[in-house]
Amino acid sequence: MPDEPTPWELHRSMEALRRSLESGFASLNARLDRVVPTDLFHAYQQSVQRQFDDHESELAALKAERDAEKTQRASDRKLIVTAVFTAFVSPLVILLIQLWLTSKGT
Repeated sequence: MPDEPTPWELHRSMEALRRSLESGFASLNARLDRVVPTDLFHAYQQSVQRQFDDHESELAALKAERDAEKTQRASDRKLIVTAVFTAFVSPLVILLIQLWLTSKGT
């Protein structure tokens, strides 16, 4: 029976298979060592979500501040227009009234 392997060939095949399995398990263990545990991953996700929430609240505060500044500028413009009107138009109206009253008196 020349087709059957000898015990020594079986032993070498089994040793080669064992070495192959050991190297496969070693590479699998090396890959598993790099895997992040689930609780650590969830903690990281919560941290990132907290950072996003903080940034969103900062953006909302900046938008509110910008809107308040726009409102303040608009009210300042109204105040300037009122001051200009009062400073230039009011004396002109008073002058016209005085001229009318003096012309009516003579």
